[in-house]
Amino acid sequence: MLLRSIASRLSLWVLAGSVSVLAVAGGVLFYRVSHQILEQAHGEALAMASEAGNRIEQRLARVADTAQTLAAVIGPRPDDPALMLRDALARNVDLSGLAAAFVPRADNPSISPFVSRGDNGSLDLRDLRKDDNPYWEKNWFLAGLSCSQGCWQRHFYSQSRKRELINYSVAISRGGHPVGLINADVSLDWLSRILLDLSKPAGAYAFVLDDNGTYLVHDNPLLVGQRGHADLLQAAAQHQASRVRLAIAQNPHAKGKPVWIYFSPIEGTRWRFGLAIPEAAIYAGARQAFARVLALGLLALLALAVVTLAVTRRILAPLGTLASRAEEVARGALSFELPPARFPDEVGRLTHAFDRMRTELALHIAELTRNAREQQRLASELDIAHQIQTALLPGEHYLDAHCENFELHALLRPARAVGGDLYSYFMLNERRFCVMVGDVSDKGIPAALFMARTITLAKALAPRARTPQQLLSMLNIELCRNNDSCMFVSLLCGMLDTFTGEFVMASAGHEPPVLSDGHGAQLIELDTGAALGLDEEASYPSRTLRLQPGQTLLLYTDGITEAMDTNHAMFGAERMLACLARSPSHTAADLASGLLAEVDRFAEGAGQADDITVLALSWHHALDDRNAPMLDLTINASMDDVFETLDRCDASLHAQGVAPDVRDDIRLVLEELMVNMVEHGRTRDTGDTIDLHMRLGDDAVLVELHHNGHPFDPLQAPLPHLTGDLADQEEVGGLGIHLVRAMASELSYSHDTDGNHLQLRFLHPARTEPQP
Repeated sequence: MLLRSIASRLSLWVLAGSVSVLAVAGGVLFYRVSHQILEQAHGEALAMASEAGNRIEQRLARVADTAQTLAAVIGPRPDDPALMLRDALARNVDLSGLAAAFVPRADNPSISPFVSRGDNGSLDLRDLRKDDNPYWEKNWFLAGLSCSQGCWQRHFYSQSRKRELINYSVAISRGGHPVGLINADVSLDWLSRILLDLSKPAGAYAFVLDDNGTYLVHDNPLLVGQRGHADLLQAAAQHQASRVRLAIAQNPHAKGKPVWIYFSPIEGTRWRFGLAIPEAAIYAGARQAFARVLALGLLALLALAVVTLAVTRRILAPLGTLASRAEEVARGALSFELPPARFPDEVGRLTHAFDRMRTELALHIAELTRNAREQQRLASELDIAHQIQTALLPGEHYLDAHCENFELHALLRPARAVGGDLYSYFMLNERRFCVMVGDVSDKGIPAALFMARTITLAKALAPRARTPQQLLSMLNIELCRNNDSCMFVSLLCGMLDTFTGEFVMASAGHEPPVLSDGHGAQLIELDTGAALGLDEEASYPSRTLRLQPGQTLLLYTDGITEAMDTNHAMFGAERMLACLARSPSHTAADLASGLLAEVDRFAEGAGQADDITVLALSWHHALDDRNAPMLDLTINASMDDVFETLDRCDASLHAQGVAPDVRDDIRLVLEELMVNMVEHGRTRDTGDTIDLHMRLGDDAVLVELHHNGHPFDPLQAPLPHLTGDLADQEEVGGLGIHLVRAMASELSYSHDTDGNHLQLRFLHPARTEPQP
């Protein structure tokens, strides 16, 4: 309850702020004196390390003197070395054993005595020559022969005496040549006692490193025999280094905290004595003093907080009433009276504002209720929009039912309820199949609406387009109109010749397609124009590709290549090609679903950031000769060639068993159109040509005319004014074009840089047998 009032929190803030100021001031002061404290600690620690090093040096010096004296005495008088060894061992309690080991040869004594000290203090004698392993072949003996002035060898663990030992060896010389050595065994127990006897600060520990960086002794027995820390050994190797700071202590008793190491070399050896003092222990005294000062300051600040609490509670007492009324508001009760404000201060203004809030809150709750209902309605409408958008798209699978030349499989997955990706496909005529894949800028409902507009316009304009680039140009002009929001769509459009497998495609800023077959997968690079909806004068170059049986062409959006994993790495084109190349099946359905599954595995856990669309078109085989074009001609635009061509058309139709009335209609329509091309569409005296392509379908004759002359659209010619009597017609002309439109079951016109293009369809349901 105390912390719920403003007075208590204000008092706490005053207390916290004062404590912060006190802490910062104390920290600055501590920082200023910490350097002096550290320097003083360095001096005391180095003095202690030097003293300990001197004590160890004195003990070791007695051992070295004893060994060197024995070597000097036994060298010229090797007759009774055992007695001298026993006397020396009895006088020097630091020694654990003494040995006089001779090189086995005729002029040396026949025994190599070794006197050792037992655990009970007794002295035992043993002849080293009777050991199973010859000592003259061991490293300690061979190394000791070279120590004419004496040297300390590496420490070892004695299995027989169950303790750590170290040898001091001095060569016995005769005639300037080593004939043996005096080996003094020293137990490291006394070194441990020296470390324990040191008056070390709390938390400090000591150790001795040999020349190999191994702990000879350590206050922590677990570290004896281990190598020192790399930073410690590096500092110890530098003779001028008397101290070093380790960020993390090797000794587990230091709990991983920083320590200062102080070194002192031990003369006569290559050992170094080390004293480790935790950094926290160095500053412990200063910290205690500062803690006392801070404690007194905190008591004073606490008294100040109590006074502040009493004063602010009296001033802010009216806020308690407002708080209780606010709790009633939280429970939904809005009908209550507030006490009048006594003063026009902040509390008074708050009382008036709270009363206004109570009135407006009821209105706001009603508004929120309406908004919640609206959100539910929007969610329902988004679901309906998704269903409508899905209905605009054709089915996921399409198989050429007539001759099964090709197969198509498409997948679309929006990132939101509705998206901007699109795909579509449809037959333009019995021979041409149009496919397209696109990606609208932005996402959500605006992109979905632009996508619906694009699909609707594409289907409406496609019958008038002869090539993909022409369809893209017309679609671009329509999308640029009234496009105040500057939205655009990248689109890849292709038209497939279902007889030959020829695929003509054009791109409006879209991703390049991928061609996949049994030999792998490769990107089909093609020049691209601007995205649709940006520039009315944009052009779209095309590329022609001849599909082979078993090949699959994949069209996709950038939701595939720009899919990201949890590390923000993109899927990319290389992963896509590798996935398609290792696919065991190259059918349209398997490639599309396999690629989408690979993208899902790659982006698992990262979520889908963009719409994804994949359309796979598989080519199975070309159409057989029975359905090949019936007539395929290119003639000069002249009257003689026109009528000669009409005779060939009639003969070809007669040979295919087309009914006479249908043949007459076709001849009349072609004559009218081709004569108009010669008379009204000529651009030069010579050089104009007319292309004629005729094919016989199951129920219709399909004719295509292409003329590289002036634009001439028969669909735009006005209908003639017919009075009932053709002889009464005042205006001549227009009747032939009217007959063309009446006799042809279907007629479409387009114009591009190559000239005029007409597609005609004549029904012939009652096909007769060819005449002989």
